[in-house]
Amino acid sequence: MRNNRAIDQTTPGESNAVSLKKGTASTVHAAITGTALSAEIDCTGYNAVLVEVAISVAVKNWTFSIQGCLVSGGTFVDVYELANTGSMAAMSYQCNASRMFIFKGAPNYIKVNASEDEDGATVTVKVQPINA
Repeated sequence: MRNNRAIDQTTPGESNAVSLKKGTASTVHAAITGTALSAEIDCTGYNAVLVEVAISVAVKNWTFSIQGCLVSGGTFVDVYELANTGSMAAMSYQCNASRMFIFKGAPNYIKVNASEDEDGATVTVKVQPINA
């Protein structure tokens, strides 16, 4: 299998393989107690987002989903992906314990929606744009 990464040939004799870089991790929801939509997150130059959730009380369900837009300040809509069933499904994940997961195919700008499914827990959400 060939490696299709670009090679920088600006300096003869040296190779500088393009690395898969990560963006800055940031908190988008801090100990929220109810459903909330984050502020805009710039994912320009990245194709995925790593999401870390910390739920204060186990067994209290929260659902996390991604909304996206191609331009800053535009209209954000739900982002869909091809599910393993062959049909399109919203990029979302439900859990009742602290987790980390990846949403691939992120548009340039996203917002993270944290939906409280059961009362009684707070959640903190951090995101990091990555190339996956």
